[in-house]
Amino acid sequence: MYILHWEYMAGSIIAQAMLEESGANYRLHHVDMEAGEHKLKEYRSVNPAGRVPALGLPDGTTIGETAAIVTVLGEQLPEANLAPQPGDPDRAGFLFWLSVMATSGYLTVSRKAHPERYAVDADATKQVEAKAASELDAFFDIMERAVSGSPFFLARGFTALDIYLTMLTEWSDDKDALFSTRPALAAVRRAVAQRPAYRTAINTHLLPRQAA
Repeated sequence: MYILHWEYMAGSIIAQAMLEESGANYRLHHVDMEAGEHKLKEYRSVNPAGRVPALGLPDGTTIGETAAIVTVLGEQLPEANLAPQPGDPDRAGFLFWLSVMATSGYLTVSRKAHPERYAVDADATKQVEAKAASELDAFFDIMERAVSGSPFFLARGFTALDIYLTMLTEWSDDKDALFSTRPALAAVRRAVAQRPAYRTAINTHLLPRQAA
């Protein structure tokens, strides 16, 4: 059984959606980051980095970081066809774009959502947030140009990259503006949002006040 350590509207969305897509046996363990549970000794014994998500594998190993989780699940659950396997011609491109999404995308989302973590005073915090918003806009422009399939990111069809990219759009403050000039990105999101596995993951991750 897989054990997914998750938090509301966090990067654990991608992990749960992949587990759902594959039909894997898993259970959820909520980590209340607002209460500081990710900093406690008990959680750090699971994930020494003290970050969410973390994924317990069936062999007892636990890994963190979304790019690592996507890569490992893609290899361990090949029947779901969520990632090109080693030796596949698309493997290198898949890993490249996964890394771009996890670094240029996911980390920029984090800076924009939590600028106080990257600054020491109010003025600097505002500057961090504004810069992150600008960089995130540029990131989505890159993603729009990089889409090579229809309606999916890769020409080969649906992969975990589509889930990851759709997850990143969930944190946009203005989705109408995000998609109005990015039709390829909008098509990816529409296609992924219709999938039962993604809907299950999003319904899990909605903040309680949103789900009510």
